[in-house]
Amino acid sequence: MKLNRNIAAGLFGLGAAITASGAATTASADTLRFAIGWPPNTNAAGAFDTFSEVLEAETGGEMSAKIYPLSLLNFLESTSGVRDGIADLTTILLPYFLTEFPASNFGTELAALTDLTVEDGDRVGIVFAGAYQEWLLFNCPECLGEFKAQNAVFLGGGSSTRYHLICNKQVNSLEELQGARIRAGGAWWARWATAMGATPVSMSINETFEGLSQGVLDCSASSNPELFNFGFIDVVEFLSEGAPGSQFPSATAVINKDAWDGASEDQRKALLKAAAGLAAKITYVYIEESEAGIAEMKKRDIPVAMASADLLEKSRAHVASDPTTLAASYKERFGLENGEAYTAKMKELITKWDGLTKDVTSTEQLADLYWTEIMSKVDVTTYGQ
Repeated sequence: MKLNRNIAAGLFGLGAAITASGAATTASADTLRFAIGWPPNTNAAGAFDTFSEVLEAETGGEMSAKIYPLSLLNFLESTSGVRDGIADLTTILLPYFLTEFPASNFGTELAALTDLTVEDGDRVGIVFAGAYQEWLLFNCPECLGEFKAQNAVFLGGGSSTRYHLICNKQVNSLEELQGARIRAGGAWWARWATAMGATPVSMSINETFEGLSQGVLDCSASSNPELFNFGFIDVVEFLSEGAPGSQFPSATAVINKDAWDGASEDQRKALLKAAAGLAAKITYVYIEESEAGIAEMKKRDIPVAMASADLLEKSRAHVASDPTTLAASYKERFGLENGEAYTAKMKELITKWDGLTKDVTSTEQLADLYWTEIMSKVDVTTYGQ
C-alpha cells in the first residue's frame, strides 16, 4: 500500500485552542501541552507535530501546541496526568487502564474482527480507527462516562497495523509457541497466547526492549513500527507474520475536561477537527513504518516468515470465537450488559469502514473522511458534559 505522507497545513480550520497554567486549564492561553509516551525522534512522536502545525497555521500563529514526547508523562501516567491537569492533552493506551475504561476496552478488544474480513494487514488500522471512533462517540454512552469519571473528554483515536510476533529466536509454529513467553500489551493478546499454549507476560511497551534483550521475553506481540519506535530492531532475531493478529487502538487525543468545559462551541469543533487530522496522521505513520520495518529486517538479513499453517488456523478460530468469551467475561468482571449488542454494532461498522476506506490513498483523504463521517456529527453543545 503506497502512501502520501504529506498532510496539508491547511487541512482543517482551527478556531481556538486550550491550554493550562500549572494544574489549572483555561481557554485563553496560547500553548497546549500535549504529553505523549512515544520517545522523541520517532516518526510516531513526530506525527503529533501535525496538530501543532495546523493549529498555528490556522490561527495565524496566535495559538500552538507543544508536544512532550516521553517527558511530562509516560504511557502509564497518561490518565492521571490529564485528569490532574499536568498536561492539557494526552494519548491514552486504553488496554493499560482496564479498570478505569472497561467499556472502552471492550471495543478495543474487538479489533481482531478486522482480521476476518480485511486482508491487508497494513490497512486494518484505518478501517478499525474509523469503526472504533464512530462506535465510541455515538454507540457507547458507558464509554463516554468512563472518560468523564477521569475528568477527561475523548476527542479521537487512531490504530496500529496488524500485530505479529517480534522475537529474539524463531517462534513460528504451534510447536515452537508452546511455553514461549509472549509480551501481551492487552487482555486480548494474553487470551490469545494462553489459547495457543504460550505464556503471556504483562509488560508496558516502554519496558519491552529490555525484556527482549535480557531474555525475559521470547517474543513481543507488537506491530512492525515498534521495530523503530522502541528500538526492537536492535534485538530482534525473527519476525513471524500473520499471528497473533488484531491491532492496538488508542485514544490519541484526550483533553482535560475542565479545559473542554471552558471552550466555546467553535473551539470545541476545532479540537475535534484537529483530532480527526491527528488520528489520520498517526494511523498512516504506522502503515508507512510497517513497510519500512520489514524492509529493514530484510536488509539486515533477519528472518521474516509467515506463521505456519497450523498456527494461522488455530489463531483464526480463536478470533472468531473470542467475542462470545469476551462478552461473558466483561459481564462477570465489570457488569457490562451490552457486550453482544456492542459486538454486533462493531461488526456492522467494520464492514462500513472497510468500504469507506478502500479508495483512500492519503492522509488528507482519511482525515477528511474521519471529520465528515464522525467528528463533524458530534453535538459540541452537549458532548463531554
